Amino acid sequence: MLQRRTAASKSSTRNDTSSSGKRSANTSRRRKQPSDSIALRAAIFVVSFLVATVIIVANHLFGTNDVDDASSNNSDLFRFNLRNKLKPNLPNRDDSIDPAAEERAKQREDRYHSLFRPKFDQHHLGYDIYNCPSTPPDNYPMAWKTSEVLSNWMPHDVTTIAPAYREIYQSLCVFDYNTQYDAALNYRNAELPFVIRNDPNVMSVARRWEDDTEYLHNALGDDIQFRTERSPINEFMWYRLRGQRMPREYVKPPNDEINMTYGEWLERALEKDAKALQDEELSAKVNEMKKRRMQLEIVTNDKHDDSIENDDHSRDESTEEEKLKNWYYFRLTASLRQAREDHPSPEKFVYDELPFFDPRKSSMSQFYIVDPHEERGINCRFGMRGVISANHFDMSRNFILIFGGERRYILGHPNQCKYMALHPIGHPSLRHSKIDWNNPLEWDENPEFKQALVNEVVLHAGDALYLPTAYFHYIVNLSLNYQCNARSGTTHENAKHIRECGFNMG
Repeated sequence: MLQRRTAASKSSTRNDTSSSGKRSANTSRRRKQPSDSIALRAAIFVVSFLVATVIIVANHLFGTNDVDDASSNNSDLFRFNLRNKLKPNLPNRDDSIDPAAEERAKQREDRYHSLFRPKFDQHHLGYDIYNCPSTPPDNYPMAWKTSEVLSNWMPHDVTTIAPAYREIYQSLCVFDYNTQYDAALNYRNAELPFVIRNDPNVMSVARRWEDDTEYLHNALGDDIQFRTERSPINEFMWYRLRGQRMPREYVKPPNDEINMTYGEWLERALEKDAKALQDEELSAKVNEMKKRRMQLEIVTNDKHDDSIENDDHSRDESTEEEKLKNWYYFRLTASLRQAREDHPSPEKFVYDELPFFDPRKSSMSQFYIVDPHEERGINCRFGMRGVISANHFDMSRNFILIFGGERRYILGHPNQCKYMALHPIGHPSLRHSKIDWNNPLEWDENPEFKQALVNEVVLHAGDALYLPTAYFHYIVNLSLNYQCNARSGTTHENAKHIRECGFNMG
């Protein structure tokens, strides 16, 4: 346009009485002007496009959008953006069948079934847990006294090595997603607990996460700090101190919360496994991870910015010797609000990996997200061998999925509430058992607890456990494991039992 306007201005000032020779020359120049103008405009367009592209890419890479997650910070998001856009060895989500990976999965499956065996058969239970009737039996699920279940397998005894095995007080039905989906749906609609296996979408995640410990490591990295629970003992008790008036003689549990990278947590968890299994190859891997971490920490400390605020939790300043003795519970939480389409972030990564927990993808999530309008995000807690989460109940239904390793769940019906020796309303650890389930002396001090009825199940990669509202659960981590759960709505069929022991479900 600039060329055209200049040419037109010059043309308007020419002398109309010029000679025919000049007129001929001007005519020739005017014939060249359109092609010159087109070339210039094309060049301007190309340059403008390149500049705009550079600006857009820069904005996208360097995090100009706001982050709503209070546990994330701009620096962490910047690093996650950069790694997941520029890092060449991104996690590979290729779900094609790898014969070697399939063989490893089969070996893990065989190992699981050899180590953990149901103690009771159809004759004792009245139903076959692997071929349950479509309509739940009247006595489902069967339960036994806590003293019997715990004495059979004490919670702190977490390592079982073949040919030894555990007999499990299991009464929950185990359904196959591909062949028993409708039966499982009946139990879910009846608000009864059960396990379901072999969902292809769940198994796909389990193959990625369990088969290669570096898959999640590559995604979550060694630079972003995540909320992590820490304790000098393996028992973790939930508590909330903010706005609470402390009961007289209250003693805060020893566990607290710090920030830790996924890479360091993985190192610590593998370290527990290596020691328990006396695995020299795994120990060598841990030593290599430790060397790499300490080199990275030197660089990070040199570049540390004191102005960065991650959240209310500080980094773990324990010595290496103290860290060896500590226990860690890694947390990764995500909500739809955080998992924006235009933001590479840990939260978006979680929703991309677990579409069956995403209410926006109803065809994949309708079984697990019972009430999409009441979904409460995804909560992942990665455990290390020996970590125990105190017995408690939650005020919503829950689907718990395991993507690697094993966890033992001891479960109790809400009608056992009055026997569970719970901290009452007003206590920082309300809804949680106040006694040590691994200490028979404390059972004797609370005789009602020994009368509580429970059952148990050991979950492994690919398993999904449905827990109705207010079901009690005591969790023992039997190895390094990856667990994520999603809650979706509250039901009130057991509200009277919860009220009877002093809690209000609204």
